[in-house]
Amino acid sequence: MAKPQTQPGRTPTRKQIALSRREKEQLRLIYIGLGVVAGLILIVLAIGLYQTYVLEPNSPVASVNGNEISTREYQNRVRYERFLLDNQIQQLLQQQAALAQPGNEQLAQMLGPQFEQMAQQLQFQRSAVDRQALENMIEDRLVETEAQKRGLTASPEEVTEAINRILAQQAGGYTALEVTETATAAAEASATAALWTPTPTFTPSPTITPTAVLTATEAVTPTATPANTPTPAPTPTLVVLDENTLKTSYTNWLTTLANATGLDEAQYRQIIGATVLKDKLQKAIGDETPKMAEQAHARHILVETEEEAKQVIERLNKGEDFAALAEELSKDTGSGAQGGDLGFVPRGRFVEVVDEAVFTLPIGQISEPVQSDFGWHVIEVLEREERELSPTDYRSAQRQAYNDWLTKARAAANVQDFWTAQKVPRDNGPIIPTLPAPAAPQ
Repeated sequence: MAKPQTQPGRTPTRKQIALSRREKEQLRLIYIGLGVVAGLILIVLAIGLYQTYVLEPNSPVASVNGNEISTREYQNRVRYERFLLDNQIQQLLQQQAALAQPGNEQLAQMLGPQFEQMAQQLQFQRSAVDRQALENMIEDRLVETEAQKRGLTASPEEVTEAINRILAQQAGGYTALEVTETATAAAEASATAALWTPTPTFTPSPTITPTAVLTATEAVTPTATPANTPTPAPTPTLVVLDENTLKTSYTNWLTTLANATGLDEAQYRQIIGATVLKDKLQKAIGDETPKMAEQAHARHILVETEEEAKQVIERLNKGEDFAALAEELSKDTGSGAQGGDLGFVPRGRFVEVVDEAVFTLPIGQISEPVQSDFGWHVIEVLEREERELSPTDYRSAQRQAYNDWLTKARAAANVQDFWTAQKVPRDNGPIIPTLPAPAAPQ
C-alpha cells in the first residue's frame, strides 16, 4: 500500500510575520511594565520600611546642646514610665481590694478619700507621661553635662546596687549595703538633730489643718520621761536578700520589662544609671547649700473675709492684744492657740503672698489684709535674723537648691524640641502588669 503524502507546512505571509512580531513586542513591553511596577512597589515598601524602622526611630525628638535624644530612646522611656505607673495602679487596686474585705469598713471609710486622691494623681501622671518622659530625658542630659564638670560618674557596680534595691523593695526586703547605709544615716541624722537646738524665744506651731502648707513647722523639744516607761517593742527583723536571690529576681525582672516595654538589659541599665547620676548631683549640690539662712519670726490672724481682716486691724490699732485676738478669731487654730505665733521660718515656707509679706514687712508693723487661698491674713513680723536651719528645713533647702540649678541649666541650655504626637508610642491604655513572683530569700 502506498504511504500517504505529507502536506508540507504553509509559509507564513509577511502580514502574519509582522503581526507575530508585534504580539511578541507587546508581550515584552507588558513584562517590562510589570517588572517596573513590581520594582517600584518594592522600592516604596523598602523606603517605607527604612522610614519606619531606621529613619524615624533614629530621628531626634529633642536636642540638648547638640546631644540628640532619638525617637527610639524616647519611645522606650515612655513605655517604661507607663509601665511603672501601671505597676503603681496595680498595687493601689490590690490595697483597695483588701480594704473592701468584710470587717474593714471603718478603715475603708477612713482611708477611702486618700486612695481616691492617689488614684487621681496616678491618672494625671499617666495622662502627662508622653511629655513628662521627654522632660525627664532632657534633665538627664543636663545632669550628665554637669556631672562631667564635677567628675561624677555612675559606676557599673553602683548601677547594679541601685537595681538590686529596686528588686529587694519589690520583695519587701533590703540589700546588705542598704541596711548598712540606712543604719549609718539614721545614726548621723539623730546626732545632727541632737546638736541642733532652736533658740528658745517662742513655741513653734504644730502642723495644722487646713493651713498645713502655711505653718508646717516642726518642733524640736525635749520630751519628759514618764514614771512608768513601757517596755519598747522588739525591733523587727529586716529581710536581707542574698546575691543568688537578687540574681534570680533580676533575670525575672528583665523578662518582665522586655515583655511589657521592649527594653533590653543595656537600655534598662542606662535609665537606672541616669538616676544614680542624678542622685549624686543632687547630693553634691545639696552639700553646697548653706546651713545658715535669713529667717523671720512672725505671727498672723487668719479670717474668712477682707472686711473681717479690716476689723481685726482696727481693733489692733485701738490697742487690743494681738495674741488675744488670734486666739479668739483666727481660723488657723494651731497657731491661734499660740497667739498667732508662726515661729522662726525660712523663705519659702509659706504660700507666696504670705511669704512676701513676712520677709518685706517692717518689723513691728501690722500688715494690710493679705489674701491667700486660705482666707485673709493680718500679719506682724516680730524679728528677722540669720539662723541655722533645722534639719527638716535644711533638707528642704537642699532640694530647692537642686531645683534652682535645674531651672537655670534648662534656661541656659540650647534645647531644641522636635516632639510631635506622631513620635509617641501607641498606648492601649493603662494595663495591669503581671510582675514575676520575687524569689524567696534564702
